[in-house]
Amino acid sequence: MPFDTALAAQLSTPWKLRLWMIHHLPMGWINGMYIEQLDAGQCVVVLKDRWWIRNPFGSVFWAVMGMAAELSTGVLIHVHASQAGVRFILVGMQAEFYKKVKGKSYYFCLSGAQIAEQIEALQHSEHSITLALPVIARDNNGEPLAGFTFQWQLRRPNL
Repeated sequence: MPFDTALAAQLSTPWKLRLWMIHHLPMGWINGMYIEQLDAGQCVVVLKDRWWIRNPFGSVFWAVMGMAAELSTGVLIHVHASQAGVRFILVGMQAEFYKKVKGKSYYFCLSGAQIAEQIEALQHSEHSITLALPVIARDNNGEPLAGFTFQWQLRRPNL
């Protein structure tokens, strides 16, 4: 199925993304997330450093990090699935935290090819598919901060 380039362009345009987030993901907008890169192969979400997303110990709340990581997988599925009419829902998540987050953080989902393959396979299947998508969070220096795996269930609308 084709990658929805028009939708990807909308979500990659800062003011259009802000409007989309205010409507669909207001906490993401408040927390200072934005999409830095979105193409058929990957999505990179950036989480700005804001004082209100920090816990009492001086690092970013794990839930805010998880929101940015989930957005990187969810948006990538969304732009691949929108023209195929595939529905998807998050069914699981795992995380490991390696280092305290200070400053801007980046959330990389590089699974676009895997998503495209599974959506194509789903078109010829009578069952739903569960897809595990890894995300790595890095700081400004490229040091790993955390690793996430999100399990998404994909299905055709008539199932």
